[in-house]
Amino acid sequence: MRIAVPIAGGAVSGRIGACEAFRFYEDDHGRIVRQYEEPVERPGFDAALALLERRGADVLLCGAPDEAERRALAAAGLLLATDASGGADEAVRAYLGRAIACDPDNDCNYCGHRTECELTKK
Repeated sequence: MRIAVPIAGGAVSGRIGACEAFRFYEDDHGRIVRQYEEPVERPGFDAALALLERRGADVLLCGAPDEAERRALAAAGLLLATDASGGADEAVRAYLGRAIACDPDNDCNYCGHRTECELTKK
């Protein structure tokens, strides 16, 4: 599973369209096996969404997307976990530890389940 976290000022970005980069994490049943960061080519939500789709993100951890962004992310097939804050590494650990809930209107691209990825279970 590939987890994406929008970054602004070194921390999780509250808005996807305002992020400077995405940090991507590749997860294998709850264990991070690879991570890398990629800058967003131009500002705005559309450019950020295009990058997420190109990189095959399954889960997006972020702050507080607006309703239009939530709908676009759901249409793109991304499992959305909101209310993430602080550092990206800490947010991913919190998600994998089930401390960050997922939006119930999105399904996981990776396993097809709603509200959480079944493959992160140990």
